[in-house]
Amino acid sequence: MANNGAGRRFFGSILLAASLGVSPSLSLAFDESPVGARPAALGGAFTGLADDVHSLYYNPAGLGTLYRPEVTAYYARLYPGLSDQTHTAQTFIGAALPLPADRRWGGLGIGYQEFRVDSLFKERTTTLAYGKSLMEKRMSLGVGLKMLDRSYGENADTANAFSGANPGNRTGAQDPVFLNGHSKTALGVDLGALYTILPDIRLGLSLLNANRPDLGLVSDDRLPMITRLGAVYDKKLLKVTADLTHRTFLTGQADTRLQLGGERLWAFKRYGMLAVRGGAGVGGRDYRQVNVGAGYEVNGVVLDYVFTLPLGAADETGNLHNISLSYKFGRAPAEDELYEMMREEREATARAEAALKTAEAESAFIRAERNKLLNQYATDVERLKAELAAAKKAGAKPAAAVPVPTRVLSAAERERLARDKAYREYSAAYEAAMRGYGAQVSRGESLAGRIELLNGILGKYSKTGVDVSRAARELERVKSDLAQVSTDYRITLDFYKKTVAQGGDVTERISLLERMIKRYSRSGIDLSEVKNELAKLKNP
Repeated sequence: MANNGAGRRFFGSILLAASLGVSPSLSLAFDESPVGARPAALGGAFTGLADDVHSLYYNPAGLGTLYRPEVTAYYARLYPGLSDQTHTAQTFIGAALPLPADRRWGGLGIGYQEFRVDSLFKERTTTLAYGKSLMEKRMSLGVGLKMLDRSYGENADTANAFSGANPGNRTGAQDPVFLNGHSKTALGVDLGALYTILPDIRLGLSLLNANRPDLGLVSDDRLPMITRLGAVYDKKLLKVTADLTHRTFLTGQADTRLQLGGERLWAFKRYGMLAVRGGAGVGGRDYRQVNVGAGYEVNGVVLDYVFTLPLGAADETGNLHNISLSYKFGRAPAEDELYEMMREEREATARAEAALKTAEAESAFIRAERNKLLNQYATDVERLKAELAAAKKAGAKPAAAVPVPTRVLSAAERERLARDKAYREYSAAYEAAMRGYGAQVSRGESLAGRIELLNGILGKYSKTGVDVSRAARELERVKSDLAQVSTDYRITLDFYKKTVAQGGDVTERISLLERMIKRYSRSGIDLSEVKNELAKLKNP
């Protein structure tokens, strides 16, 4: 009984925390304590959102969606109301980096997390994770490798164990639990996935400690695999999240939690962005808590705060006030969109100018060839007239026509000749239609109008035996171009709406709207919303 007696005395504070809702196997930091003030303020419901450096802890797939490098530091004082004044704290430091800046190789993250109970107990996690977006960024997959270390402090109780239930019955020997050392290290594996099912709805799944690493000093003490299923409704400035978390301990005891959170953002031009958050959670082992928080970002510096009110079995452990400090490198998304829009506009203008120069050169060549043929034709006509006049003066007789024997064609031959003639006529008509289409394109026909013309050509000639593959390929290309232009238009319109939300002045808004009309006027996209907005600004 030496082992059990020492455990009761030496780890009294830890067992108290376990009775308040922490893992019976004492896997506290490895358990599921929220990491980061922002995810904590969302009630811990971050699996489907996973849009910042905290993806390291909640869902490594989120690293594949980050658009700029981030670093963060978080400190939390846990259970401040414990009656024995035990000091319990959690620290997290993390960094994430897109590879490269355009994320075509995914994103990499590294983090360090520590849970400490005075000098009695410590758990440390060093994480290296990677995420990659797939399927045109609709899906993202991620994996994390974690070096887990659990260590116990040394004191009089571990050096001089006692037997039975009486702490006075000292054995004078080392506690058997620690004969092979006071620490254990193991490798853990996290897996994650994100999938966008609708433009504003995304699902997330993560399997934490998927390999169930063993951290027992003497007997088997495997960490439970934590399954997190999350969903988020993301409307840029409004986010609503939900997580369902499940795990099963070595004893067979299951624990399921439901966590909900919401975030509302306000963007202020030149004055940064303000966020207000709230969350709540309920679950097994009388787990209940409510969270509120706020965040402020300006020039890449982010300060987040969370207040946690524990309920249920943990309602006497004290309220928590914790903060995170982060820094995001590079421009904000709105700036990236603006620079991208300007770059695309410059490239489109350059392509249009090059196409115009090519068309002018081809037109000049055609005019020169036409004039050359006309001159040659006039010369030949004059020569033939002169030869005919000379022949009349000389009294020459016209040559007698050579009789050509005729043959009656069979019905099959006449049908074949008729079919060949029809095919040639259809081919000539198809080529004329394609030349007409090319003329319409050169005159600035919109993408929607070009699709209509090509559909008409294919509908008319696809069943005549004529090879219409050129028109079919052109139709697919134009449809792709229209889809891309439509996407660009929606992004540009969202950028304009963000500019309005950030307090953009009338002159700047008019300039953006006029550029949008100029850029998309020949695409066939419905610009009535933009034109109405421009009219309101010009004629208030």
